[in-house]
Amino acid sequence: MNKKYFKFIFYVLPSMIFVAISFNNCGRYGQLPISEDFASTGSSSVEETDSEKLGIPYALLSAEQTMASMMRVTNVTAVSTTLSNEYTSRYGALAAGNDLSMANGPLMLSATSLAGEVCNSLLTAEKAQAAAQRAFFGSVNFAAGVNSLTDEQFASSVRGMARSYWGRNVNAEELTLLQGYKTEFVAALAAAARTQAASTSNLMLATCAAMLSSFDAITY
Repeated sequence: MNKKYFKFIFYVLPSMIFVAISFNNCGRYGQLPISEDFASTGSSSVEETDSEKLGIPYALLSAEQTMASMMRVTNVTAVSTTLSNEYTSRYGALAAGNDLSMANGPLMLSATSLAGEVCNSLLTAEKAQAAAQRAFFGSVNFAAGVNSLTDEQFASSVRGMARSYWGRNVNAEELTLLQGYKTEFVAALAAAARTQAASTSNLMLATCAAMLSSFDAITY
């Protein structure tokens, strides 16, 4: 992930900074390959801790729950080799249970990287569909450069992702921050790059991954 991407993560989603600096517990260390059962069903038999019994107002998704949730809310049904490898490599830094005190900087960065691969699978699937069939990017023309993407078209995708990833509507402040990132993203590109189709994919990938790995997306 490039510097612009990480700047977006911490600028648009300040709650992630709060999590990173407020807790010092480490996540789980070691690796756990994705089982055939998980790959086919998106579920796991691993037992998690009960955050409610600990009196914690928010519960953190465990590593297994994070993966399953990211796939479910994006409608990604197949675990590609790339996604499987990313999950396995990031597993050790993700949470071993649901206690919010397990959240830390490495966990948030690992969630971001995992979200990037899930979003890459999502974009690949939706690009192959007709615009009317897409769940999140129906208003986005992936064959055109980012300079042709209007604020309203961008906002339409953000609203759809917020409802699915966060279980609620995006608020005005969040939308303003996300729109601000779009403006900065476009401004940072050379004029020629703004007309290239890849620029649109890169913007929507970064936006998707940031929203999918935000505090609201990995807690309940």
